Amino acid sequence: METQTKTLLEVKNLNIEYAASNGTVHAVSDVSFTLGRGEILGLAGESGCGKSTLAYGLTRLLRPPALITGGEVLYYPREERARQTRLKEPVDILELSASQLRKFRWNEVSIVFQSAMNALNPVLTIGAQIDDVLRTHRPDMGSAARKSRAIELLDQVGISAERIKSYPHELSGGMRQRAVIAIALALSPELIVMDEPTTALDVVVQREILQLISKLCKEFSTALIFITHDLSLLLELSDSIAIMYAGKMIEKASSEAVYLHPRHPYSYGLLHSFPSLHGPQRRMVGIPGSPPDLRTLPSGCAFHPRCPFAFERCQTVEPVLQVAQAELPGQLVACHLYDQGEAPSSSDFAQKFESMSEGVSA
Repeated sequence: METQTKTLLEVKNLNIEYAASNGTVHAVSDVSFTLGRGEILGLAGESGCGKSTLAYGLTRLLRPPALITGGEVLYYPREERARQTRLKEPVDILELSASQLRKFRWNEVSIVFQSAMNALNPVLTIGAQIDDVLRTHRPDMGSAARKSRAIELLDQVGISAERIKSYPHELSGGMRQRAVIAIALALSPELIVMDEPTTALDVVVQREILQLISKLCKEFSTALIFITHDLSLLLELSDSIAIMYAGKMIEKASSEAVYLHPRHPYSYGLLHSFPSLHGPQRRMVGIPGSPPDLRTLPSGCAFHPRCPFAFERCQTVEPVLQVAQAELPGQLVACHLYDQGEAPSSSDFAQKFESMSEGVSA
């Protein structure tokens, strides 16, 4: 009973690959994490690190040549929902049949895609697209009730009722993104996965959307997995943050811990790749180089060719996700710097990255 009330999603050793003629792409490798009810988890990392593939794997939206080669995705529905869907707890999403998956999606888990214009049907009004979701999953709901629910959803995301008859091309980018969020909320799912929903929006609209997302998640106790390459967006929105690199999760901690004391050198580099809006000016260090080819990963730690702290063990032994320091059990990191209990300070990170950047530029 305790697991049901606290844990919503449990991912165990998930592996996803893309078959290609020039080699297998190991897009997601041995990823494990637990998501609590109502928790907001941020997934960050550079493009090509496996964030979107992970999201589509969790929701079973992958298509060939993508293939889930191992792992479990366990979902713990509330008792009343479990009775309605007649599914045994926990539900392994990877084992659901096609008919079970159709009932499961949108009712329990919904997704907001990166491009709202591409996600919306250009020849249907916003109201018709919300109505389609309700008509499919709530067949006993009358047309008047569906229209009322559509207006209610648009109001929740800050769109006036008169826009129910608008087509996607008649809405601004921010309004289209709000409409997609309204569709995702239509059936009051327990979990929403958002794949870089603010990428194509200007910074003012980005903040409005983030505030809206935060408000809705708190109001309806909805859990959220928010995916972005911009770590700065997650610091205020997320309860916890997971950093991905080369298909693996290399650090997971609370947002505060990642902001104040990032443990992995890659996390520090991401955090300091954007300018601070407050405080004194500081040099932006960034991360030299590019992410590796997922078909031919480096031996040992995949980040070692770009890491200013790399030593011999990093080149031969792959680190595992573990507690960085005993006094901080909630902060996990996959880095050999902590094998002997060492803990580099922020100034150590700054000096190493600055010296490495100077060497590259020279």
